[in-house]
Amino acid sequence: MRIVFLFVLMITAACMFPVYMQNRINRLYGTFYGLREKASLLNREILLKDYEINKLTSMSHLAKFAEQTGLGLYEVPVKVMITGESNE
Repeated sequence: MRIVFLFVLMITAACMFPVYMQNRINRLYGTFYGLREKASLLNREILLKDYEINKLTSMSHLAKFAEQTGLGLYEVPVKVMITGESNE
């Protein structure tokens, strides 16, 4: 009787193992695709930030910023602070 019970148990385990493995593989694929989607969104954010940095550091943008703030990007620099002389 024990041998028959062990035999039935082994057959049941052998039949259940492929189903367990298929469920495990499906769960792993779900995790993989979720992580891949997150990675692609993060790469998209990185590209957008790079684009914004490139746009902000372009010479035309810097020239417009200099004109707005009165820095005069293409003008001769003006000495702001005189050093080496007393103010008396």
